Amino acid sequence: MLKNLRWIIVLCCLSSAAGALVIQADTNLWQAFWQHYQHEIELASVLVAALVVALMAYLWRSNRLLSELTDLNRDAQTSLELTAAVFNSQVGLIVTDEHACIQRANPAMTSILGYTEPELKQQFTLILRGAGVLHGTIRRLWQEVQTAGRWQGELLCRHKDGLDVPCMVTIAKVQNGAIGLSGFVGSFTDMSVQQKAQDEIRQLAYFDPLTQLPNRRMFIEALRTTMRQALHNGILAGVMFIDLDHFKNLNDAHGHTVGDQLLCRIAERLLLLLEPNDMVARLGGDEFVVMLPHLDTSEDLAMTQAMAKAEQVHQILRQPFELETQNRIGLHAMTLRYTCSGSIGVALFGLVDEPLTEVLKRADVAMYQSKQDGRNLIRRYDPAAQQALTARMAMSNELNLALRDRQLKLLYQLQVDAQNQAVGAECLMRWHHPLRGMVSPVEFIPLAEESGAIVAMGDWVVQSACELLARWSDQVQLSHLTLSVNVSPRQFAEADFVERITAMLASTGANPRLLRLEVTEGIVMQDTQEVVAKMRQLCALGLSFSIDDFGTGYSSLSYIQSLPLAELKIDKAFVNDIATGDRSEAIVKAIVSLGQSMGITIVAEGVETLAQKDRLLTLGCTLLQGYLISRPIKGDALEALVLAQHSTTVQKSLLV
Repeated sequence: MLKNLRWIIVLCCLSSAAGALVIQADTNLWQAFWQHYQHEIELASVLVAALVVALMAYLWRSNRLLSELTDLNRDAQTSLELTAAVFNSQVGLIVTDEHACIQRANPAMTSILGYTEPELKQQFTLILRGAGVLHGTIRRLWQEVQTAGRWQGELLCRHKDGLDVPCMVTIAKVQNGAIGLSGFVGSFTDMSVQQKAQDEIRQLAYFDPLTQLPNRRMFIEALRTTMRQALHNGILAGVMFIDLDHFKNLNDAHGHTVGDQLLCRIAERLLLLLEPNDMVARLGGDEFVVMLPHLDTSEDLAMTQAMAKAEQVHQILRQPFELETQNRIGLHAMTLRYTCSGSIGVALFGLVDEPLTEVLKRADVAMYQSKQDGRNLIRRYDPAAQQALTARMAMSNELNLALRDRQLKLLYQLQVDAQNQAVGAECLMRWHHPLRGMVSPVEFIPLAEESGAIVAMGDWVVQSACELLARWSDQVQLSHLTLSVNVSPRQFAEADFVERITAMLASTGANPRLLRLEVTEGIVMQDTQEVVAKMRQLCALGLSFSIDDFGTGYSSLSYIQSLPLAELKIDKAFVNDIATGDRSEAIVKAIVSLGQSMGITIVAEGVETLAQKDRLLTLGCTLLQGYLISRPIKGDALEALVLAQHSTTVQKSLLV
């Protein structure tokens, strides 16, 4: 290369000298020189031009190569920066060779699984497989990587301390076109936080937060699955509904904290009692359910097994519970020893393909029957009970329409004093069904209480009584009569009960002193302070109160003393035997004596014979009511009866 360069320089000098000679020499000399050296000069010129072109080409190529090297260097730098950024990301990364032997692991990977990079290097990826990974999962994973070039999914990976860490894993092939497969790259994202959140959501969705038992939703799904399995396997399964008796009383007396303790203790006992395949759930409130998925194929034997298990449940419920109350002795909470009971209904399913709701209905009917029979009992499903319940539900639905369709009527039963003078009447509700005819209050009043219809019905009775009293106020012979209206505990417990009564009195203009509200002794089972407060508010308006069926419920001198009562009504059960039974007479005598000592009027209900009337008056009863005096009659008939009595009394006084 240097030798060629020297020749180029010589030729350039000759060319320059030749140019100078051309300029300076005369024409002859130049011609002579040109003729003598023409060939050499032309050859030198061509060589000079060729060398200049070659030099320019060399310089251009060198510049291009330098530019390419600069670009490669910049790309390499960018790749290094990108690789460094990726490898230092929050996503765990490993690089393996073609045999799945780990070559590199980034800091995030070591942080997720607790290993250092040296501990992972040269280890096969098998070291990362969690203990909870099912057999065959890894084999299927690598098959997909080989065929599709990539696999992604959730996988349990083993931490250095031996625990499984849920990860979102992606594995991809790394191909080299020149030499074939080079290895694999795996990315790992820790899913522990997401998994924990999912577990918490599932816990809230499927488990009762108080007892940690499965809730209604989880039970329904499990029941649906068990029904399919039982039908497929040709076996029977069972379900039992458990409803705690009088649980509300415990809550009311000691607070919901104590009630919650009881529910948790019951859950613990049920879990200890059941077999591994059995299931217990809390449906809500004080209701539990137990599912027995593996019973006999014989219906009789299966029911025997289910009833035996129900009896065990019944026994553990009756064992006393030690519950901590809010009351304290020094630093220690007082313990309540509480004996619980439950009403249990048992039903079978499995051999027939049927809706899930039918299974639940049968168990519910059986449980309802145990309550109807007195509570604290076990009852198996009985089709007759189902029919009775269906009839009650139908009547309950019809009862909701009775008030709207004016099927309810009011009758009035007269009350008289010892001189047989009319002093008032009791309002009695009757239901005239368009198809059933007259429906007994014994049938429809409990239904109205259960459904809540009694509130609207009771308000209608009070409104009607107020309107009648307002109408009587213009008639001298009727204006003194009082009307007694029965008020149910549910109606009385309404928060705005006092306001509603006040509004009805104001809208009708009725004299409140002539309206008497009859309540049962069961009302004292509610919050006594609230009951007394409501009664005093109404008494301040001028109303008075009477205890109906006195002596048959929770009779207590303490509540009689605390309640603002104007009247006690002796129950018909004591009146029936008063002429022949010493015990009934003793009870009536005690009630009369109590009333007289406290200035309370005593009314005897159910008086049907003269002997009863005479004996009751002898014992000191103030007022009498019953068929002997008058049957329940319509309002216009009552008015006519009172007016006739008044006319007779006037005529007798004139004769005297």
